[in-house]
Amino acid sequence: MRCLRFALVLGMALGLLGPWAAYGATSQDIAIFKGDDPTQDGIALGGWGSGGAAKTKEQILDGGWSIKITTQGLYAGGKIEFAQPVTLFANGIDPTRYIQFAIFFKDTQIVNPAAGTDYGWSDVEPYTKPKANKVRFVFVSDSGQTIEAVEPTGAIDPDDNWMRVAVPLARFKVKEGITEFRMKRILLFTDLPSTIYLGLMKLVTDTAPIKVDPLDPRTVAIMDQQFFVATATGGVSSLNYAWDFDSSNGIQSDSTDRIAKYVYRAGGEYTVTLTVSDADGLKEPVVVSTVYEVTD
Repeated sequence: MRCLRFALVLGMALGLLGPWAAYGATSQDIAIFKGDDPTQDGIALGGWGSGGAAKTKEQILDGGWSIKITTQGLYAGGKIEFAQPVTLFANGIDPTRYIQFAIFFKDTQIVNPAAGTDYGWSDVEPYTKPKANKVRFVFVSDSGQTIEAVEPTGAIDPDDNWMRVAVPLARFKVKEGITEFRMKRILLFTDLPSTIYLGLMKLVTDTAPIKVDPLDPRTVAIMDQQFFVATATGGVSSLNYAWDFDSSNGIQSDSTDRIAKYVYRAGGEYTVTLTVSDADGLKEPVVVSTVYEVTD
């Protein structure tokens, strides 16, 4: 009976503190917005500059709602305000914790790396990506601290047409002695005028290292266009790619595309190196290489 009373008292206390009060003490995934009616969850929506944010049913990932954000560049976008601040961390920053967003981009483009070639490449497929290249996030705490993060966009998930992007809590460089961050407001922008839909926002734990598939050696002909495809995973992290098609010429980054192309203009043996790194610099980069034999 005493245990029951304690559980009831504890449950009432957490209820008084709000739905996000205990976030800082868990490593589990915690949904901040999961498609429920924002107004029912104490979330107020508005604009920043000439941008705007409003609840909508136009594009839905989970639940019955998403948040439609209209941006006019990196400094005019949507504002999401929480009546009960969200505790992102309470006992110092856990470098394995991230805020992950699922975003639907209204303005997209199809990228075909092999466009214009005379014959098909089985490992080079067209993919869809946003026209916007960057998403800017501004986090504001209930004490007035402001943290900014800019993350690159990437390929859109072909299964559901949404893109996932995550901001590591390690980016939160708070003042010395401050061990918590209670998010009162978040602002979202893109680098190009755009309409986006926020379908999910949650705290996640990610300890996955970067993994890169090995590169196969090839024998190729001089002046034939070659395609190089990086296949890599890194948990929720955004990844950067750097290709070096000839280790002997001193140029260490000939291309930063995931799918790159290059033409060898002289015969010989060339070492091709791919470096995959975390866009936020938190995970160890991975380097793989192979040898291309170029015939005259």
